[in-house]
Amino acid sequence: MIWEYHTSVLSSNDIIDVYGFTEDTNTSKYMVVMYYANKGNLRENLTRIVENKWNQKLYMLYEIISGLSKIHRNNLIHCDFHDGNILNHNDKNKDKIYISDLGLCQPVKSFLKKYGIYGVIPFMAPEVLRGKSYTPASDIYSFSMIMWELTSGVPPFNDRAHDLQLSLSICKGERPEIIENTPQCYVDLMKKCWNEDPLKRPSTSEVNGIIKNWIIRPDGKINEELKSNIMEFINAPIVHSDLATKSHPKAYYTSRLLDFTSKKLNEILESEDSQASVKVNEQLVSDDLDDYMMHSTKIVLYFILFRFI
Repeated sequence: MIWEYHTSVLSSNDIIDVYGFTEDTNTSKYMVVMYYANKGNLRENLTRIVENKWNQKLYMLYEIISGLSKIHRNNLIHCDFHDGNILNHNDKNKDKIYISDLGLCQPVKSFLKKYGIYGVIPFMAPEVLRGKSYTPASDIYSFSMIMWELTSGVPPFNDRAHDLQLSLSICKGERPEIIENTPQCYVDLMKKCWNEDPLKRPSTSEVNGIIKNWIIRPDGKINEELKSNIMEFINAPIVHSDLATKSHPKAYYTSRLLDFTSKKLNEILESEDSQASVKVNEQLVSDDLDDYMMHSTKIVLYFILFRFI
């Protein structure tokens, strides 16, 4: 199955080449044989990449979104899109980015496990944490986290335990803090990609087009908005992040089956929503009672004053 999905997107220069499979005779386990990326994965290179100029970062993102767009055009979803599955290869002092690990890559609408949650929490869209199907929009959410870490130099939520509490916070709308001096047009795109509503996130082709225009000047006249965006990147200082690079001992950046279910997460969220609704109703009743008492007091005072006039 992995081979089938890889071969369907192999025409993309942004997907790692897979040569085949081999078996470890000692363990009887199978291994994928793929092109060797000599710089490791994106996460291992973040502290170096964050010091790059913006045109270098944007070109890197362009390669990533181009590969993801190719996957989506083949009616597939990556389903496990994070910085550990993006590989970096340096050839003749030039970095090349590849998307790898299409092991969970599935046809659209075919990937749904009842209640179980598998992945890397900070890169998982809130609807996926809540048990909804993976969609191209959930891959776009993951891409927004990659956008963020190119501005921070650290993985998202690296100072937090990757547990039920973090998942609840993400479902309630918490996102990584915007890094100072990040160009506003970049921030705006990133926020669109991590929108809580998957229907409001842009498609890979839309994101691809925006980033392409930032780095490859379009033919003809450049409109004022694009000109302004390009100038933001030119004038933006190189970021020297002061975020802690040492991760929390319970921050996990390898894909895993989580120790809680989407059912439990939804039960907690629904319970909190119910409690919040009760509090709101109680407050409304209290406010109505206060208004009634104030109105009644005015009537009594008016009656007393009227009697003695």
